[in-house]
Amino acid sequence: MNLRDRIDFVLVETSEGGNVGSAARALANTGFSSLSLVRPAYDHPASALAHAVHADGMVREARVFDTLQEAVAEVGWVVGISARARTHADRKPPLGPAELIAGLDALPKDTRVALVFGTERTGLSNAQLGICQDLLRLPTWPDYPSLNLAAAVLVVAWEIHRHELGFSSTTPANPDLEQARAARKPLAVGAIEGLLSHAQRTLEIIGYLNPQNPRIVLDDLRKVFSRAGLDDRELSMFRGIFHKMDGWIAHHGGPSSPNQPRGQAQKTDKKKT
Repeated sequence: MNLRDRIDFVLVETSEGGNVGSAARALANTGFSSLSLVRPAYDHPASALAHAVHADGMVREARVFDTLQEAVAEVGWVVGISARARTHADRKPPLGPAELIAGLDALPKDTRVALVFGTERTGLSNAQLGICQDLLRLPTWPDYPSLNLAAAVLVVAWEIHRHELGFSSTTPANPDLEQARAARKPLAVGAIEGLLSHAQRTLEIIGYLNPQNPRIVLDDLRKVFSRAGLDDRELSMFRGIFHKMDGWIAHHGGPSSPNQPRGQAQKTDKKKT
């Protein structure tokens, strides 16, 4: 599977149908075919089809999702495109186009990638950025950094397109690091979300989460797991830890563990009587 076939362009809550059509046309111009829409908010599909011109089939066949999590559940690397500087200490610094290309080259050849674009007015929300493992910031003019949505799609698609054609070259700053990264197969985002769901259940039982706002801790955990770049073995280790906690809780009078071996609950009950 070539690189173009492994990249999904994801438009989140797009409010103008013309932008969807123009984005589809830009993708067709650069050889891409995968377009996904998360909660599209435009009222005139005809505008999207008209702006797509001969790429109208891509608009008609675009996959539509209710949430960004669903759109990227099977993806190994999720990159959000934003004009905001992500400079908080708990976040990785934004990528530039060269770093994006180097990252794509370093991934295993069967890893899917999602490039995520936010709504026209406000871009990606903090919660949506939290789902992204990395952020791409395009080097626009600082006095007017915000790009039109379709223009941003075209710039990103063109950078990858010209790299595929051999018109650009990027040399990783740290070849050893890139080689190590290539040896690790990234987890699909859905696997991380499954781990977070398991963590939420266990942490709620032990009273660690604030019932009024459990997302604070869970969002922080998502950032930690995203920075760590967990592989299958590490995911199994964390799931095993939570399974052990669930079993201990069930054995000491708490709710039954979802993975409790058959017969264990009955044996525990007999000891109590």
